[in-house]
Amino acid sequence: MKIEYSNSAFKDAKFIIEGFPYDRTSSFIPGSRFGPHYIRFCTENIEWYSPYQKRSVADLKICDLGDLEFTEGQPIKEIEREVRRIYSKGKTGIFLGGEHTISYPITKAIHSVKGRFSVIHFDAHADLRDEFSGEKVCHACAIRRVSDVVGFKNIYQFGIRSGTEEEFKMHKNLFKFDVYKPLKKIMAKIKDPIYLTIDVDVVDPSELSAVATPEPGGISFRELVDSLLLLKSKKIIGADIVEYNPLSASPWASGSLVADILRELLLIV
Repeated sequence: MKIEYSNSAFKDAKFIIEGFPYDRTSSFIPGSRFGPHYIRFCTENIEWYSPYQKRSVADLKICDLGDLEFTEGQPIKEIEREVRRIYSKGKTGIFLGGEHTISYPITKAIHSVKGRFSVIHFDAHADLRDEFSGEKVCHACAIRRVSDVVGFKNIYQFGIRSGTEEEFKMHKNLFKFDVYKPLKKIMAKIKDPIYLTIDVDVVDPSELSAVATPEPGGISFRELVDSLLLLKSKKIIGADIVEYNPLSASPWASGSLVADILRELLLIV
């Protein structure tokens, strides 16, 4: 299944959409590996035109590669190799998860091609543990591993409302609870280019319940969209949308919300 508005072959496209159906380390509700499929399905429920940006994704050259098939038993390495292939051809990737672990091999691959960049992270969880349940490459350590690639000083976290005491104290660019206000305040300090990672549990469960690790007290969908609109002046070189879990709750309303996020993200990038 491909997204309806995928209108270009790989060689002609500017934007590449690809799903990485990986959730091996999910610690609460497994099932985010089915996220990319349901996001594609739910794009059939949304308009291609964005009333927020007064543009349509039909105006973009987009290629949906479908989901990456893991064939070697080493999905993290396979993701890294695939992303490196995409960026070596001069494309911009929007990647669909799957659990947040996928951000590590993605940023590692982009860094090998593009060099230095900043990372903006929207999430309910800090994801800064050095290890979790004996694993260093897992969803609870996702941003800590990304920091191994780009450095802590180049990571900016917003909407965080869950983590250990150590996580909240270790990173000065971690902003609790809100996204829009702190992002707007420090926007000028964040250096281009930027990679954006969106864990959809940053949105409150009352609006988006189908996630792998729901956390109360989140932002609204509208705050998320307004925050994305702040980034229109920035140079975004890629993004991922992770942790949507169609098995944890009725997938349709949540999936349509995530499909809306994808539309707005494509137009902003």
